[in-house]
Amino acid sequence: MLRSFSVAMIALLTSTALLPDALSQQPTTATASRAETELSKTVVFITLELKTPNGSHDPRRTAGAKPLTLHGTGFLIKVPDSRLPSGRAFGYLVTNRHVAEAIEQDEKGRCVRHEIQRTYVTLNLKEPVNGERAVKQTMPLSPEYHWYFPSAEAVDLAVMPFVLANENLYDIKQLSTDQLLPAETIEKDHIVPGDPVLTAGFFFAYAGLHQIQPIVREGVLAMLPDGPMTTTMCKAGNVYLADVHITPGNSGSPIFIIPKLGLGSGVSFGGTPSVFGLLGVVSGYMQETSDLTLRASTTWSASVRANSGVSVIVPAQQLKELLEAPELRALRDETVRQMGFGEIQRRPRPK
Repeated sequence: MLRSFSVAMIALLTSTALLPDALSQQPTTATASRAETELSKTVVFITLELKTPNGSHDPRRTAGAKPLTLHGTGFLIKVPDSRLPSGRAFGYLVTNRHVAEAIEQDEKGRCVRHEIQRTYVTLNLKEPVNGERAVKQTMPLSPEYHWYFPSAEAVDLAVMPFVLANENLYDIKQLSTDQLLPAETIEKDHIVPGDPVLTAGFFFAYAGLHQIQPIVREGVLAMLPDGPMTTTMCKAGNVYLADVHITPGNSGSPIFIIPKLGLGSGVSFGGTPSVFGLLGVVSGYMQETSDLTLRASTTWSASVRANSGVSVIVPAQQLKELLEAPELRALRDETVRQMGFGEIQRRPRPK
């Protein structure tokens, strides 16, 4: 039996996951926004504050230090539903599972899950308050309000129902499932290695002083592997590879195929000829390793690792399948029923 979808939320979040159709609106100002600027507004920053188990020692922690934190990226996406009023859709926050569950790989390449104390989401306001545009809020995770994951553990994705209580206050955009590039679209539109890609996400060296400032990077689609590879969940699964340099904190970032007309070509953020299709979700990067031996009076041996610039991408097809999973479809059905947007049931006539 489904639990009620109405739970007590902070002001930033509500329980009904309904979002206005903001991205389909055309610019009304004389100077239209660059498509890249609009795409970067889909991004939010996710912060995890971790617990340290009693009696354990973490070399990254010192006595009296603040709790250890991990950072990642998320983005907002809407799922249209014909049963809802015009211009409304179900909204979700998307990130990686390893971000949502604070999973890191140890020195032996094993996936280790940390215990999470709090989860925060940070996004920008349209107008600053006391000089600050960024607002950071605790996400009230509970048995009723939680992350949803794919059934296949190798797929590094997580989604959560998410809506802004007053979307007009926030400088945020939502993607639509119409912008996903599933497997059949990849083939039909002849998307191949060498096509340019663009991503935006958290930059560990500078997140922004008074507002969140996603770093935007460009690269190319490098490979569409025809078989499984080891994913960031330490299991074999299907991924894409991109030649775009990402760093810790970029996990969960959306990555787009750049339209044929190139960067800056779009003024409407969607629609021909400017279609920034969502290729997938940034998940990790590959390391280049080599042995290093220094010879002096004593021989020192070590291993050098460097970011290869090859990034691992969770395909948009897998995000589409997660959003259409039975559990989330049932949750949308229940929400429609509770809010009275579905087909009106005829009551039996009194005898």
